[in-house]
Parts: sequence; structure tokens; C-alpha cells
Amino acid sequence: MLDKSIATTYVNALLEIAIKKGQFEQIEKDLALVSEVISKHGKLKKTLFHPSITRNEKKKLIRKIFGASVSGLMVNFLNLLVDRRRQGILEFLPLIYKETVDASKGVIKARVTTVTPLNESQMHGLKKRLDEITGKKVEIEVVLDPQILGGVLVRVGNRMIDRSVAGRLKNLKARLMELRTN
Repeated sequence: MLDKSIATTYVNALLEIAIKKGQFEQIEKDLALVSEVISKHGKLKKTLFHPSITRNEKKKLIRKIFGASVSGLMVNFLNLLVDRRRQGILEFLPLIYKETVDASKGVIKARVTTVTPLNESQMHGLKKRLDEITGKKVEIEVVLDPQILGGVLVRVGNRMIDRSVAGRLKNLKARLMELRTN
């Protein structure tokens, strides 16, 4: 599996060029389309990733499949990936592109785990508080998980706030075990 930092480097370069050429939104759509087509069509994926198929044959295939559907910049980008033998990162590019764009706009994702769905008031209050804590605009994804027993578990970037009943019980158990050994 390829390192995410390699894909991030390519996406940053593509993003810089897309901004200069005024094709910012188009490239995002192109990346999503390319990724979707590659993931849905196993033969295409095998062909693009197969080491015995020449680069020129892969480029012809890219032009044939994507030439009329995506921008010229995207076709050139795909050809560059083939030239550098980096076509393996194609599946991950839309996700990394979206993360990069969001970061440049000051948007960060938060994953909120609860036992029951949050109502509109709770969601608004939580979003406001997370915006204040992070200093960024937070987009919340709510996940329901009965195993946390109650409360809330929030993951923002590499930070985690555990206010779940299961987390509190785990901490209590650890403290009791610590007291027991003393």
C-alpha cells in the first residue's frame, strides 16, 4: 500500500495548478469520477495497475475512457501518474483532495459517537462548542453505537474527547485496580 504522504504531495501539486487555471471545482469532480470508475470496473483497475502493460497502452486507455469526460488537466495528471508509476494512488485521491481543500478553507471533520441520535438543538450546541475549541469550522458526522452505553465520544482530527459512560467505567476500573495494587 502506498504512503498517504505521496498521494498528498501529488494532490497538493494538482490543487495548486487547478487554482492557477481556475479549475478548482472541476478537478474535484474529475477526481471523484476517476476514482468511481476505477473502483467499479475491476478489469480497468487491473489493467492500469498491471506491471507488464506498457505506459503508452495505459495512457491510450486513459484517453479513451476519460478523455471526453474530464478536463485536459486531469488527463495530463493521470498520464503523469502512469509515467511515474504512481497509478496506485488513484483510488485515494478524491479523499485526500477533499481533506486538502477542507484544510485550506479552515474546515475540519468531527466524528461524534452517541447511543441515540442528537436533536437539532444538541447538534447546534455541539457544533458551536467544537468550532470554539478548534478555531475552525467543524463538520460533524454522527455515528450511533450502543456499546458506549451513554454520553458522547468526539474525535476531531487526532484529538479525542471521551465523555461516554463506557469510557468513564473504564477509567474507574483502572483507578480501582491501581488502588488495589498499592
